[in-house]
This record gives sequence, C-alpha cells and structure tokens, in this order.
Amino acid sequence: MTPLDRWVDDTHLYLDRTVARELARTLGDIPDLAEDLADARTRQTRFGAVDYRTRDGAREQRLPFNPAAARAEDDLQAVLVSWIRLVCEERAIAYGGDVSIAGMAEWLQRNIIALAMTEGVEAAPGEIAAAVAAAEAVVCPPVGANAVDADLVARARAVRLNAAGIGKLAEQLGDEYRGLTVRRMRTLRAAGLIRPVPGPWSRDWPELYVVGEVLDAHLALPTRRRTTDA
Repeated sequence: MTPLDRWVDDTHLYLDRTVARELARTLGDIPDLAEDLADARTRQTRFGAVDYRTRDGAREQRLPFNPAAARAEDDLQAVLVSWIRLVCEERAIAYGGDVSIAGMAEWLQRNIIALAMTEGVEAAPGEIAAAVAAAEAVVCPPVGANAVDADLVARARAVRLNAAGIGKLAEQLGDEYRGLTVRRMRTLRAAGLIRPVPGPWSRDWPELYVVGEVLDAHLALPTRRRTTDA
C-alpha cells in the first residue's frame, strides 16, 4: 500500500490522483537510473587516466568522456532539488533524506502526498519526466542519435588525450568531427597545426594532445575528398 492509497481526501491535492500515482512510479525508477548514470560517468569520464595495454600489447588510452552523462546527471539532480526545496518551504517539512539523486527521489516518493499538496506542483510531473527521459537517452541512446551538448564538449576541450583517445572521442561528437582519426592527426601534426604536450616522455608512453587544439586544427584544415568520374 502506497501513501496515495492511505490518503482518502483529495480536497487539497493539486495533482490528479492518477497523475500523482504515475509520478510516484517515475520517482521509484530513478534510483536504478541514477546508478546507471553513475556507471556511465565513472566508466567514461576519466580525464588524464592512465592508458592500458590492449591484447596486441599496444597502449591505448581509455575513452575519457561521455558528452551527455554529466549534464543529464546534473539536470536530474537540479530538478529533484528544486521540488524538494519547494515542498519543504511550502509544507514546513525538514528534509531528512540522503543527498544523492536516489535518496532525493526516494524522499519525494515517500512524501508524494506532501508534494501533491504543494501549490505549483502541476509542473512537477513534466519536469521530472523530461529529466528522466534525458538520462535514459544517455544510458540507452536511441539508434542513430548524434546529438552533442555544446557546453559539455567545451568542458572536454581542456582534456589531454593521446591520438587514439581523441579518435574515440571524435566518434561521439557528430559529423563535424567524424573524420578526426589517428591518421588525420598525423596530417595535422605534419602541417604544424598541432603539437603534443611537452614531455618528458618514456619511450613507450604515448604523446598527449590538448583536445581543444586538435578539434580546432581539424576544422581549420580542409580534408581531401575523393571524387569519382561520372
């Protein structure tokens, strides 16, 4: 039995009971989603991570950046915080939950009646659902999705990666950077447009480049396009 089942007086609810039930179910799904988001962020946001050896003995830096994970996590957290703050202020309730995304979602679910009785709550289902949908798109991106958040790409520009890592990152940055491969980076270096971060380096240690400098150089130097006779 849920708090909504025990509450029989709809007089002071600003949410329809059916809508409130759906919102409670959405809140109940957030802890697992938050865990998936944390996995995505931890696994891929590894700025300056030590590289590892592949099966053939070559060194390759781990893919360091999921362009949407951090933003989706931040947005979801911000939405939950805003509604918790409003409930606590309007209903004179002290927040006693955990500060994590999962903890905040669980608190709102437990206090769904207080949330439903808070003036202005009509916007909550849409805002929370939108934040959840954005997070789900990161965890399970739709086929062919190439949307990249410009703000998060900007945050990646200061990262230092080796050529293989930049090539992997470029695969996530849409068509504009699709041709930014290891071979393309050799071309950019030969043209004097990029240079590795100053060492010293060990003989088997890969050279690192500032991502932003490589992205700018890639856009500045036109790529050759193969043509065929009609």
